[in-house]
Amino acid sequence: MAKEALSIFVDESGVFKYPDSLSRFYILSLVLHNQAQNISRPLADLSRSVADLGFDPDDFVFHAGPIIRKEGGYALLSRHWRSRVFDRMMTFARNVDFRYHCISVDKRFVTSSEHIAERLRDGLLTFIDRQSEMMCQFEKVKVYYDCGQSAVTNLLHETFSSVRMPSVEFAQNVKPSRYKLFQVADLVCTVKLIEQKLAHGDSLTVSEERFFGGVRAFKRNILRKFNRKEIP
Repeated sequence: MAKEALSIFVDESGVFKYPDSLSRFYILSLVLHNQAQNISRPLADLSRSVADLGFDPDDFVFHAGPIIRKEGGYALLSRHWRSRVFDRMMTFARNVDFRYHCISVDKRFVTSSEHIAERLRDGLLTFIDRQSEMMCQFEKVKVYYDCGQSAVTNLLHETFSSVRMPSVEFAQNVKPSRYKLFQVADLVCTVKLIEQKLAHGDSLTVSEERFFGGVRAFKRNILRKFNRKEIP
């Protein structure tokens, strides 16, 4: 019997810009969740924990980058307090049954913005092909993206429409505050971006070094836990 629905939450890190001296990597993260898996308890735990930190659970939106860099709404918070926010989302991610996959493009090996989109499309098609048997167990696949970048919106629609798979539905008016798994996709983007930089010989930024306490601590406390949920 086919399962009800598979949710795919999509987020990105980077811009469709070439050449780009500021962001070497473009990351597209896909967080997959079987809607039959009840996550009400982890959601309630997360709401309670962020309320304890002084945030309104209904309006709280987790953004890993600004938390690490002490920007935006986190600019006045100490590292200790920002770490507590980060840890709450890590706990939520650990307690929810999801899997994820990331597609990474190294801009040093592309020649145009169109080439970036082409690499992402190839990576997405390859992933869908490898996971087609799993996806076909569901009656419906629902894609959640906040339309933050029109190129990604177009890419998702074109790619998912071009493959044979269950009925695909694109969620409308996706607001990150409504979907904590969308915020997990944001967290995945940030973690895997740092992993990519380290794998290619780059160092942690000053902000990342201060926040995580060094490369070994990042790999032990963050990356190792995330890699258990990764779909190669």
